[in-house]
Amino acid sequence: MTDTKPARRPLLGQVSTSKPLKILLVEDDLEDELILSEALVEIEENRQWCNWRTASIIHVEQLADALACLRDDWFDVVLLNLTLPDSPVLLDTFLQVKACVRAAPIVVLADEPDENLAHLLLREGAQDVLLKSELECASLARSLRYAIERQHRFTAIESAQFEDDLTGALTRPSFFCIGTHYAQLAQLTSVPLLLAALEISEPQNETHQDREARDLLLLRTAEALRAAFEPPALIGRLGRSRFGLVTAGLTETTLEALLNRAALAIEKGAQSDGLPSATVRFSAGQIDSAHSLEDMFGKDGDEFAATTHRRVKTVMLAD
Repeated sequence: MTDTKPARRPLLGQVSTSKPLKILLVEDDLEDELILSEALVEIEENRQWCNWRTASIIHVEQLADALACLRDDWFDVVLLNLTLPDSPVLLDTFLQVKACVRAAPIVVLADEPDENLAHLLLREGAQDVLLKSELECASLARSLRYAIERQHRFTAIESAQFEDDLTGALTRPSFFCIGTHYAQLAQLTSVPLLLAALEISEPQNETHQDREARDLLLLRTAEALRAAFEPPALIGRLGRSRFGLVTAGLTETTLEALLNRAALAIEKGAQSDGLPSATVRFSAGQIDSAHSLEDMFGKDGDEFAATTHRRVKTVMLAD
């Protein structure tokens, strides 16, 4: 690696239409950050990015700042050091980033070799785990390229799936694809469609046992929604703990009553399964022909879009 950080310049021989590679570097050690930044610039200078002309690097030092960046912007890859000052549990650091990362691959930067942790991170979805003391420009460039390619293939396979593996609800792409056809038919037939979003609150600090309990609660949530809304209603899993619904032939009052019934069924199921407390929150409204279905639900998987936000109910699941 070079001793000084070279100035960035356009690379000769690159296609002018190639896009910059957007990297989020999450690293609290300033010396390691400098080494990594120099390595990334050297990769760029040596034309090792292949499909990208330049690299655009955003550097943050804390988990909270990384999550804020991921919520506000898109990145091609995340370089993540797990030992951050505001997140002492290594696996939780990764899982929180993974929950916000959208489609970007995560390459973990390890301070010390830990084979068990590396295997666990790979099982949880990390594309690679690199030991910082062994990093070289060529291997780093290759790891990032392969991570992005693998993530693209995984995303394509995931998008092709029709049903969510855990809950049996429609996947997010399937839900929006079929829901868009429903909306087009509704316009032709003048049949009003209603939509709703239901979300289970996320605890701040989850243990492995909490995550297993969360999966069971999400399964119970999907069952409660299917019991309350029979076909041809559409039920989709839009995020980790968020579901969407499209239905016709109901009034908004009836829709709210059925959502409330589903929330109570979730509460009852959680109590019988001995699950920890949580909050069920739902919003309901009419489809607006001026907006796409995905826009109305919110592209980032957050709250129901303000243009359709009507009613909100909160049910505290008993301890």
